[in-house]
Amino acid sequence: MTARRTKAVRSFTLIALTALLTGACMSQPSENANAPLPRKSREDTLAWAKQYTATMAHHAQVDIADDPAPRTHFEACIGKNDEVADDGRFTLSYAAYARVPAGEQIAAVKKLRKALRSQGVDVSDYSEDPQRPAVTLYGKNTKERFLIVADTVKPANTLRLEVSTACFLPPGGEQQKF
Repeated sequence: MTARRTKAVRSFTLIALTALLTGACMSQPSENANAPLPRKSREDTLAWAKQYTATMAHHAQVDIADDPAPRTHFEACIGKNDEVADDGRFTLSYAAYARVPAGEQIAAVKKLRKALRSQGVDVSDYSEDPQRPAVTLYGKNTKERFLIVADTVKPANTLRLEVSTACFLPPGGEQQKF
């Protein structure tokens, strides 16, 4: 597979996973736009994401680095018909980074993939390119409704460990109806 085609496949996969994530915000499994959303504070969600990425690092046998700094991105949930509620609902994407020599990243992500699968995570896409070397893993936890990414990124020798949550409503907030 050519480098351009590999990049296109990865871009498509990322777009598909993003659509899945935003779809999780628009409805519950019942497809009822007004079904009750799970409740969690932003602080609790961020603490969970930090712990989960630390667990990912543990399984991959790598250490989270201070540089580059972790990336935290809260975003409003977008509904099936592009509606955005005013009730405070949100998603979180949190990425932590590990400094791992390029030649060791594939082995690290293989360890992570094995651990994720044993925990019931659906590894929906996995690719490796020993020539670059580079690795990409996309997964989803269907039961708890979050997405996982582990991949080679820049700067050189950097492995990204990322989780993206479904839509949460802050505790005490009243859920807006559509």
